[in-house]
Amino acid sequence: MITVMQWVALGLGVACAAWRLPAAIRGRNASLFWAFLLIAIAVGLSLPAIYLPVDGLLGGRNFANLILRFALYAIFFILASKIAAAYRSPRAERLIRGPIGISVLLVICVGTVVPFLLSDLPVSSTGLAKYLDQAPVGFYIAAGRLYPAYAAACLIVPTAIATRSSHLRLERVAAACICAAFSMVVLMTVVQLAFFHGYGPTPLLTIINLLSYGAIICLTVGLGLVWLSIRSQARKTRNSGLANLAAPTTAQVSRRHAGEIDDTP
Repeated sequence: MITVMQWVALGLGVACAAWRLPAAIRGRNASLFWAFLLIAIAVGLSLPAIYLPVDGLLGGRNFANLILRFALYAIFFILASKIAAAYRSPRAERLIRGPIGISVLLVICVGTVVPFLLSDLPVSSTGLAKYLDQAPVGFYIAAGRLYPAYAAACLIVPTAIATRSSHLRLERVAAACICAAFSMVVLMTVVQLAFFHGYGPTPLLTIINLLSYGAIICLTVGLGLVWLSIRSQARKTRNSGLANLAAPTTAQVSRRHAGEIDDTP
């Protein structure tokens, strides 16, 4: 089941990146394209069929896993910034893009690189499964969970509020999917840090993987629903009689109904 979820998450990441590519080429909201492309890369590097040959090209020392970690940091920084603006949460924006958020990100980046360099990783291993008994690997894995959990925690409340305050049902469902995704990320981190400690295998690994890929699926579905809501509102506006006199742009509709997650039809 985990493998199926991995491939589904990969497919969604690739599909969303392809969906955003035309707009990115036109220079419109390109950050979303890069976020979805990074999601596809991160999920792909969690699959042995992709990880092992890619890491082999990088020298077989598991640098592909380090790339995966930093891809996740970039994904959460980009999407969390967008979603905080979309759901009109200045506090979340400050915690992510302000001095505190940037400082947290930099500290975690250092805390990720140092234990990685201290680990003995001579042979490629997906998820570093062969090296889980090493203390530096344990700290490396734990550090890799912290920034996604931090960014997700900043957005649980704003997205939860939107599930009840949004006027349109599609927007409420989208907010619920995004809120569920961030809640899964936080719960996954708590479970791993509380029971895993980075030493050796754990029976909770299946639960952690379910939460991880479930969060990716919920997030991509939620963002897709936001786009559908924007398109629906733009279409209704164009078709109305008043729209012929002063039709708002898609970007205006986007800001009115869903912040700046998407400004392109």
